[in-house]
Formats: sequence, structure tokens, C-alpha cells
Amino acid sequence: MEKNAGLIPGFETTFVTGPEMSDETLKTLVDRIGGIVTQFGGTVVHNEDWGKRKLAYPISKETRGHYTYFVYTGKGDVVHEIERNLRLNDQVFRFLSVNLEKEFHIDGFKKARADQQAAAKRREEEREARREERMAAMGGERRPYAPRAQSESSDSSEE
Repeated sequence: MEKNAGLIPGFETTFVTGPEMSDETLKTLVDRIGGIVTQFGGTVVHNEDWGKRKLAYPISKETRGHYTYFVYTGKGDVVHEIERNLRLNDQVFRFLSVNLEKEFHIDGFKKARADQQAAAKRREEEREARREERMAAMGGERRPYAPRAQSESSDSSEE
């Protein structure tokens, strides 16, 4: 039991805010969440700004949202308090919190995250190399777009 002393639960929270939310307001919200995590004896392990993306479905007549991703540790009701603060903010459309592990290893998470990012970068480089090979095989030219030929009857009806 003693080797597990000091290990606390790990969580991740992703939230979507309105696209018109200013950078300063978003930074204030992120700082507030970081303060809550610290207040509950935890640490912010990872924070990513995923930027503005298209929503899967309209929320409050909005089709785009600003995504932010947090990984953190904490004791007690840290998730409850973060979600309460997100609920009180009118510009937060949705949020989702997930319990990663009861005994969260920060170093293990950071190593796995770095490996994932390196693999994604490697895949992107391979994809770009294949794209360049195809372009070289075609003589460096892109195939021009050729719309389908229309019949004469449809041409005369448009005039």
C-alpha cells in the first residue's frame, strides 16, 4: 500500500465555448479551472487549445465552437467544482469529464502523449511524401477539373 501513497486520480475535461469568445475571456476561464484544480490539491498535467471547429450539430444556433482539452489530477470533488463553474458560464456550450485512472501516473501519461504526437507527425510526413510522389509521377501538374458535358437541351433552357 505504501508504494501507492501520493498517487491521486487523473481526469480529463473537454469543453466547447462559443466561437465569438475573446482570447482574454477564454484565458480567464482556463486560469479559473487551473486555480480550482490547484485548490483541490491537484495539478494541471496537460492543456490543449484545439481551436475553432465545426460542431456535429447546431447548438444554440451556432455551427462552430472553440474546443479546449484539460488533463489534471485532483482529490475530492474537483470534477464537480469544475463542472459547476463551466455550467455557470453562459458561453460554454458543452463539456465532458472522464476519470482516466484512480492512480494516475503523470510521467506515464506525458510519455504516452509524446509518443502519440510523434506518431501523428510521422504519419503526416509519410502522407506528404506520398502526395509529392504522386505529383512527380504526374509531371508536377494537377489534373484540371473537367465538368461533365451537358446536353444541348439543358443549355438552351438556362437562357
